Amino acid sequence: MFERMFSALVVGLPLGGLSALILVPVARELSERFTVHGVVTDSLTASLSTHRQGAKNYLDRLLIAGLCLCDVLAVLNWGISWQAWMAASYCATLQVLARIDAQTRLLPDMLTLPLLWAGLLFHWSGGWVELNDAVAGAAAGYGLLWVIWAAFRGCSGRDGIGFGDLKLAAANGAWLGVEALTWALLVASLAACVAALIGRASGRLKRFEAMAFGPYLAMGAILVLFCTQNSLSCLSFGALTSLLVR
Repeated sequence: MFERMFSALVVGLPLGGLSALILVPVARELSERFTVHGVVTDSLTASLSTHRQGAKNYLDRLLIAGLCLCDVLAVLNWGISWQAWMAASYCATLQVLARIDAQTRLLPDMLTLPLLWAGLLFHWSGGWVELNDAVAGAAAGYGLLWVIWAAFRGCSGRDGIGFGDLKLAAANGAWLGVEALTWALLVASLAACVAALIGRASGRLKRFEAMAFGPYLAMGAILVLFCTQNSLSCLSFGALTSLLVR
């Protein structure tokens, strides 16, 4: 186990650092491009710092840490293989999307749609799940959030969720499969609810004020990926379930 961890650190950390050098400027540039009128609109981002530059720096540091951690976990799980490279690419794209959504409350189609198709092609070429499971996951991710959007829209006359979130959920379903997607959506929903309650209690989130859901979708998908598609049984949902049953 020690040798495996050492290899993951030796390979994963430099890979994560290289990814950060490339992707952090890209994420910041895209965030600036999609920011409405050049101001921070997300309440969570605004609460991180009273200055816009400080909030962006905080998000950049989170992105760097996340890229390094996910690359280490990918190498730790799959070794130096094409599956590790695909897992690292998937997680990196999710984190870039989360970075953009946290600042702008937008999830650009130029990233979500290629991520969806990349997941389907990955499983078509022999990924973690069967292709039919990936297709079902993509349909379930989009369809379930669309039902929630339609119900909220019909009851309140307002959009409770953005269509970018629907596309990101579909992409997560394409990568994770329909069963793991259920866990990912559950984790994302619980995390968003906790964040909303904390925001309301602290006064940083006003009544009826929207918050970005993309970061929570990304966090849930990454967590479930490394808990369901891994070779470290102590970190899997199966091991957790067996402990709870006992």
